[in-house]
Amino acid sequence: MFIEKALLWFVRLSQWCITVALLGISGYLVNQYAQAHSRVPAEVYLPCIVSAFAVCILWYSILLIYCLGRHLLHLAAFFDFCFMVLYIAGVVLNRHNFHKDGTQNWTWRSLTYVRQAYGIDPHAQHNENIVKALAGLTTTLMVLFIITTLMCVNLARLADEKHEEKTGHRRRSTSRV
Repeated sequence: MFIEKALLWFVRLSQWCITVALLGISGYLVNQYAQAHSRVPAEVYLPCIVSAFAVCILWYSILLIYCLGRHLLHLAAFFDFCFMVLYIAGVVLNRHNFHKDGTQNWTWRSLTYVRQAYGIDPHAQHNENIVKALAGLTTTLMVLFIITTLMCVNLARLADEKHEEKTGHRRRSTSRV
């Protein structure tokens, strides 16, 4: 179980670093829309909000990974599942931002046109790579949260089996046969 927790710790640390980067990128894009007094699209603010919560939860998870008891492993699996679903929603919202030619990405077009209409320098070349990074990091975090959800569920299952062996009690079944 030590090796599984060490692997989970490494993946969590990777998640935290990528989440901080995504928070910075999406925060920058929110600021760009705010400067133009425009509505921020959902594909920008959803990863921003989710990443802000994920940074906090992941920080405590990284610090306490070896202290997590079996009940807290179930709670960690639940949080991972929630973040996984939210990042899947973020990937779906960013589905129009995966073009190799960045000028075809919807968020890039929106940001460029909004800033031009307001009379602000659109930074078109600069924002092209930032929108690509937003879509790519959101997808990477979705995959990593799928992996950590499965890892936490497995660790919780192992902890339950270890608890059953130690106490000699089986968990109560809700079905009566």
